[in-house]
Amino acid sequence: MRSLILCDPSFSVVPVVDCEMVQYQACLAAFGHVTVLASISQVEQRLHQQQFDTLLILTDKLHSQIQGLIQRTLASNPMVIIVNAKSWEQTVLSELLDCGRITFIPDMLTVNRLTSVISLAQIRFNAASKTLAEFKKLDDEIRSIKLLSQAKLILMQQGFDEAKAHQIIQQQAMQKGLSLAQMSSQIIAVVNQSKRDCAEPINHGAPHVGAVVSKVNINSTNHKGC
Repeated sequence: MRSLILCDPSFSVVPVVDCEMVQYQACLAAFGHVTVLASISQVEQRLHQQQFDTLLILTDKLHSQIQGLIQRTLASNPMVIIVNAKSWEQTVLSELLDCGRITFIPDMLTVNRLTSVISLAQIRFNAASKTLAEFKKLDDEIRSIKLLSQAKLILMQQGFDEAKAHQIIQQQAMQKGLSLAQMSSQIIAVVNQSKRDCAEPINHGAPHVGAVVSKVNINSTNHKGC
């Protein structure tokens, strides 16, 4: 396990022997390599250069700059993150804890607790990541169903029944090596482009009232026309 420690300068003045940085390093070193840095910019630079499994943030106050670091880290390179702070902005803490993947330790984090905290943080991170992945999968499925329904409606408006519309989309998706959602999205894009083309002003007169978009040629996603 590769660990990265962000030790805010204010944290190093804590007069508690069991909270000295050398003690934290020694504890984490039992799990693998440990890197200690003193600024957010240094941490972000190192995260771009190397892969880490755990980020331990030791700070006197949890503020918006640290919140930004955590959010960017989770977005680009998700990992176990443990935050220890003596004070905090309530809104910042609430927003961080909402994601479920952060382990927050208030007040003092003594070294004899660090091993158990790391284990807890790993369990929390894995459980939250699994839940987020399930939510994303469900969201993608719902989006795919909506796209397919919209594409089928387009074909049904051109005279096909629902079963035939579904069959056409499925066949086109197989021929082009696309998913049903991707094929549906292309059909919808063709129709939307056709509508935009038909809505463009015509130099020789106003558009015919009641004009309709021509049928979609689903064999070619480059088809345009009114």
